[in-house]
Amino acid sequence: MPTDIIKKNIILLGDGAVGKTSLIRRFVIDEFSDDYITTIGSKVTKKEVELGSEDDRTNMILMIWDIIGQKGYRYTQSLSFRGMNGALLIADLTRKDTLDSLQGYWIPLLIRIAGPVPMIFLGNKADLKDEVQFGLDEIQVAAAACEAFGSTMESHLTSAKTGENVEEVFHHIAEFTKKVKTKPKLSFSWNLMERDEIGSLKDIVDHIIADFSDQFGGIEHATPIIKHQIERSQLDLVNPSEVAIVKFVDNLANIESSFKSTEVVEKNRMNRLSLFGHK
Repeated sequence: MPTDIIKKNIILLGDGAVGKTSLIRRFVIDEFSDDYITTIGSKVTKKEVELGSEDDRTNMILMIWDIIGQKGYRYTQSLSFRGMNGALLIADLTRKDTLDSLQGYWIPLLIRIAGPVPMIFLGNKADLKDEVQFGLDEIQVAAAACEAFGSTMESHLTSAKTGENVEEVFHHIAEFTKKVKTKPKLSFSWNLMERDEIGSLKDIVDHIIADFSDQFGGIEHATPIIKHQIERSQLDLVNPSEVAIVKFVDNLANIESSFKSTEVVEKNRMNRLSLFGHK
């Protein structure tokens, strides 16, 4: 019988289309799909695992976070980092730039909010042997370069398609989070009035999504609404247009009108539209 039941939050990080959602699908329901669906906001999947021996067993509930992989949405992404206990860092073996992104974008962003949590580097799509641009040696070099953060590091090759090492790496990160007590490096509070570094339309969308999510009770709760309104507004997260952003703001205002006063709804709407003046 299990002697303990604990819950841990782990997050999968990496650029779009590296296979984060597919790895979660393989681990949780042991299935694979070639369909690529962009993750918008955050999606949380629950999976219970057993750790340890029969004499010293722990039941752990893993809350597995899959977030938007489009770089440039750092405020929206940061909302998901609070309370994380560990991270799987995913690079696509057929795209060398995705390994560079882990070092240059994803890890610094995670460390800033979550502190030195246990991390495992994964080179995914190991089944595409004729298309690989780098291997385990390069991944291990990247992992070694991050040891200065004081985090537990491992490196593995995986394939969501064949299942290679998928079960193992999720259990490894679970074991690491069980052994290591992490403390957030700093608390993250969102404020729409913090308009620094708005230099593009993508930055504006990032601020709007983060602001709505924070007022709605968290990115995980707001994601279904945000996803639907992005689709209704025909908003392309990779290359957003001003017309689509204005539609998105108006659609979010319509949603907020059902649970906020008219004055607050209009204030939020005008604050979000005013971001165009900071670009």
